[in-house]
Amino acid sequence: MNLTSCRASNRCMYRRGLFHFFFGTVFAALAVPAHAHIELVTVPKSQAVQLTIYNSADITMVRESRELTFKRGINTLQFSWAGTLIDPTSLRLTFLSEKSKLTLVNTSFPPGRTDALQWHIESELSGPARVEINYFTSGITWSADYTAITSGDEKTMNVEGFVRVINKSGEDYTNAEVRLVVGTVNLVENIAELARGSWRYADLDDNLRHEVRTRLSGKIRLAEREKGPPKPAAMPAPESTLMNGGDKFYDKPKDIIKEGLSEYFLFTVEGRENIPNGWQKRLRAFNAKDVPVKVIYRASDRLTGGAVHKFYEFRNTRQAGQDAKTSLGVSPLPDGTVHIFFEGAQRDLSYQGGVYMKYAATGDKVKLDAGRTREVLVRTFVRDFKRSGFTTDTRYDKSHYVKAWTDTYYFESEIESTLNRPVSIEIERTFPGNFEPASLPFKYEKVDSATLKFFPEIGAREKKQIPYSIQIIHKE
Repeated sequence: MNLTSCRASNRCMYRRGLFHFFFGTVFAALAVPAHAHIELVTVPKSQAVQLTIYNSADITMVRESRELTFKRGINTLQFSWAGTLIDPTSLRLTFLSEKSKLTLVNTSFPPGRTDALQWHIESELSGPARVEINYFTSGITWSADYTAITSGDEKTMNVEGFVRVINKSGEDYTNAEVRLVVGTVNLVENIAELARGSWRYADLDDNLRHEVRTRLSGKIRLAEREKGPPKPAAMPAPESTLMNGGDKFYDKPKDIIKEGLSEYFLFTVEGRENIPNGWQKRLRAFNAKDVPVKVIYRASDRLTGGAVHKFYEFRNTRQAGQDAKTSLGVSPLPDGTVHIFFEGAQRDLSYQGGVYMKYAATGDKVKLDAGRTREVLVRTFVRDFKRSGFTTDTRYDKSHYVKAWTDTYYFESEIESTLNRPVSIEIERTFPGNFEPASLPFKYEKVDSATLKFFPEIGAREKKQIPYSIQIIHKE
């Protein structure tokens, strides 16, 4: 359809992704003067997009600003969410400039359409003005993953953190500012279901639904501490290398700015990103060098089935002299998979395994279970058993019974290390009843009434037997 035919029909439609813009003559149905008339105008592309993606729920806040050229009279802006996961109940149009000369008259739905709405805007000016469209969408998610490389002596490790953004929302987002939020959002209704026109809780009345949406919107905006609309920016630098799986890397790694927002934490990716539908990107969050790490070998009846597992422990704290952009301890660490490597003397890497890491707040200790190992072996034997300390009493019928007695267990733990350095070992044992240590020739602690944890010392390539005993007192 050319410009002449558009004007002749008084109805024109432009499409770019989700947005349809058409401008034409609007009559009494809009309750405006009959002489109100608008010529066809050109609709430019979006100038700025901001995506705020939450990882605790499938929800993303989208803010898109653009400059439109208005004519005097009624201008009609149509928004369609067909084929996308946008929540139509969250749509909001605001004027960023010329606010006193622009009025949103009403909102209507095109005949026969359930996936679009129209904003009718009365303009007192003939010229440009900036507007912003806000909404929630589903289908855009992010997750964290990490790479940890230990030094040869396993006293330090380099920890690299990444975030992966995945777009399955049905819409392309170009030149977008990406913000990632760690924090819990409680949703009464599912955004994807709202996009399809269905309610999760059908029995909610309209007032309650409105209250829920308003509360959620307010909470998210408060958490974000909005500093105004996203500002136009240059397109991102050309990408240098295309990796397998759709990941893209840049010659210069992008910084991720981190800031706390009460119960949330916000990561802002430096610069702008193209996030097309069906695509994913992996961005570096930090790269901490020489993080002090402690390696502990643990054997637990409850947690490891008695087998020895190798653990790496470090704290999410900032190291002296570390740049805040690359250091740990500046922000929480979202849960994700950590891939652990060991660096040998020839700088060769051996894979230790992929470990799931729970969310770690700033200052928290991170414990990575690298799984079962044969570097340290622990075998436990029962060497002897004695029952003693019998106490008797008399019943009402003058018969005798054993009121209390003591069971003594004599154990021996055989520990063998194949490493050429001393190692830290923790052994956790669970016993059948309330026990008391009898003879333990090493440091220990009583975890609860039935669990004992002890810390024997073992040297380089050493094999030793450690005898100990515990007593369990039985009472009728």
